[in-house]
Amino acid sequence: MGSRMMLHAKTSQILGMLSLSCLAVIASPACSAQQDEATGSSTSNLSSVQRQPRYARIRDAASARGITNTAFLLAGIAMDETGLAQCWSEATWACQGPASPDCGGGPVIAGSADGPCGAQQGGLGMFQFDSGTYSDTLRTYGNDVVTIEGQTSHAIDYVVNMVKISDYTTDAETDEKAKAWINRFDVNNGALRDQWIKTVVRYYNGCQEGWSCWSARYGSYSDGLNQVLADTGGTGFWASAAAGTSCPGGSGTTGGAIDVKYRALGGCNSVLGVPKTNELGTPDNVGRYTVFDKGSIYWTPNTGAFEVHGVIRDQWKTLAWETGPLGYPITDEMQTPDTKGRYNVFEHGSIYWTEATGAHEVLGAIRDKWKELGWEAGALGYPITGEEDVTGGRKSEFEHGSITWMSATGAVTVSMNDAAHESPGAPDGGAQ
Repeated sequence: MGSRMMLHAKTSQILGMLSLSCLAVIASPACSAQQDEATGSSTSNLSSVQRQPRYARIRDAASARGITNTAFLLAGIAMDETGLAQCWSEATWACQGPASPDCGGGPVIAGSADGPCGAQQGGLGMFQFDSGTYSDTLRTYGNDVVTIEGQTSHAIDYVVNMVKISDYTTDAETDEKAKAWINRFDVNNGALRDQWIKTVVRYYNGCQEGWSCWSARYGSYSDGLNQVLADTGGTGFWASAAAGTSCPGGSGTTGGAIDVKYRALGGCNSVLGVPKTNELGTPDNVGRYTVFDKGSIYWTPNTGAFEVHGVIRDQWKTLAWETGPLGYPITDEMQTPDTKGRYNVFEHGSIYWTEATGAHEVLGAIRDKWKELGWEAGALGYPITGEEDVTGGRKSEFEHGSITWMSATGAVTVSMNDAAHESPGAPDGGAQ
C-alpha cells in the first residue's frame, strides 16, 4: 500500500480520475522494480468483529450509489489495501493523513510507501486515493475522500470505469453496462471471479500479466475477497441493501440479510409488523439488528439472521439481549411438537413459552439433561422458572420437577415432584 506506480497505457482514462497505490501487503520485487520506494506492512489493528460496522457502512454507501448486492467487491479491495483500516489509529505503522470526522477528528490512514511521511505523498483512506500530495488528493476528490462514505463513492466511480475499459470483462462497454456487470456478479461463478480479480490486479493495482508481481497480487486480491465473505457469513449480508423494505405510512428501512429474512417472513404483513428503525449495530460490534413494531431481527456473520418477538423477546430482554447468557438467536420463533408451546433457540440456550407457564430460559448442563429426558415431551414438562442460584450451583424448575447442577462437581440431579429420583428413559419428540 502507498506506492504510486505507472499503469498500463489503456488506463489513461482512469488516471484522469485516480492514481492508486502499490500494495504493501505483498511488497513484491516487481513493485520495487517499478518504484524504488520502501514498502511498509499493511497489518490492520481491526479484528473481524471490529470490521462488521465498517462493512455495513460500505454496503450502505454503495447501495446509495446503485450497487445493490455486490459491495463485497469494493470491501475486498479495501481489505487488501489496508485491512479495512480507515484511520491511522487502526494501523499505526502507516503515515498520518489529514484529519477525518470518521476518525474522531484524528488523522486518516495514509500510505507509507511513497517516501518519508513528511513528504505527504501516500494514498489516503482504505481505498488509498492518491493524486500526489495529500493536498493534491483533497483538491482532486474533495474533503469527503477522508470519510468512509466518500471513499466508497469515489471507489465506485473508479471501479465502474475500470470494469468498463477492462480487457477481461464482456458486455460492460458503458457506465450503465459496467454497473450492471458489477450488480450481477456471482462470486460462485469461476469465470466471472477470474475476470474481476484480473481486472483489479491490472487496472486498480497496475500489475500486468507476465510481470513477476502478477501471481502474488492475483492471490492477494482473491484472499481479500474471501476474507470479506468469511467475515460477513457470505453474500446474504450484502443482498438487497439498496432497495430494502419500507412500509406504507412511513417506517424504517431494512437492508442486507435482515431484509432477506424480513421478506421471507412476509415483510410488512409479517408477525413483526413494520420496521421502527433502520439497521443498527449491536453494542458488542458483532451483530446488526432492526427493531419492528412487534419484534426484532438480529444478524451476525456466524449465526445468520433470525427474528425474536412477543413474550420470548421480552424474556430475552430481561436477560440483557445478546450480551446476556443466551447470546444471539439461532432460530426464528417455532412451535413445539405438541403445539402447546413456542420457543427460540439461542447460541447458548433456549427460551420456552406456553400460556400456562410463561416464558423461561433453559441453559447449559441443565438444558443438556432436559434434552436427554425428552425436552418438554418428557417427564418434566415445560420450564416454569429460569435458571436460578442455589447453594453450590444452579437450578431450574419444571412443571413436574426440577434439575439442579452443582458447580463443584458438575453433577446434575433430577428431582420429580412426587419423589426425588432420576427420571426413566425419555420419549421421542420434543423441541430443542
